[in-house]
Amino acid sequence: MIGLVLTGHGAFPTGMLESIQLITGEIDQIKVIPFEDDQDKLSADIEKAIEAVDSGQGVVCFTDLAGGTPFNVSSRLAAQKDNVRVIGGTNSPMLLSVAFQRELELDAFVELALTEGKNNIKAFELKKAKEQESDDDGI
Repeated sequence: MIGLVLTGHGAFPTGMLESIQLITGEIDQIKVIPFEDDQDKLSADIEKAIEAVDSGQGVVCFTDLAGGTPFNVSSRLAAQKDNVRVIGGTNSPMLLSVAFQRELELDAFVELALTEGKNNIKAFELKKAKEQESDDDGI
């Protein structure tokens, strides 16, 4: 099973996990690493988390912001390992979709996460019903 590391600024990763577990129930082989302000601690914590959740099928680090500190730290660690991938811009639909697909091959898993994350970003759009044409006959 692919291991998961969920990291981001402040309460983001904890809140995200709590939110999706309301729907999925308990999720195994996942670690949550919040980032406050110590980059060295973040790096050490993510590295330990990767080791803890890696069962041999790979690990994906889900981060809040592409280009943010958790993303950058995760990316530096992933660059040193063949079986670690990093995704920035994590959203709930993405995590919900992949929570049940963790037996996929690592790169297919990442592609699914990206597709689901993108496809589930929607804007509310009020659609107006076509005005019904009225008959002059009063019918």
